[in-house]
Amino acid sequence: MPRIHRKVDRLELLDSKLSELTALVKDICPLAEVEISFEQYEDEDAHIAIHPPVSLEAKEVERLENAFGIRCNDILVDTGLFIIGAVQG
Repeated sequence: MPRIHRKVDRLELLDSKLSELTALVKDICPLAEVEISFEQYEDEDAHIAIHPPVSLEAKEVERLENAFGIRCNDILVDTGLFIIGAVQG
């Protein structure tokens, strides 16, 4: 039974971190679309594809990529959750 609780706790943590990352993206670029996938290829927990509007300046895209990447790394170190993200456009 404890394994179930650990899995539920991990899923709740993952959900919380995905919400946090989505909020981060929306704070930086409110018009960006965010797609979340739980498809696993190796040991990742989730994938996030960020689609900023075409009109977003390259400088702002870079700012978004950097902030998002740093936060994903922090989450990995703090929780062990491996969330892969990419800004696509």
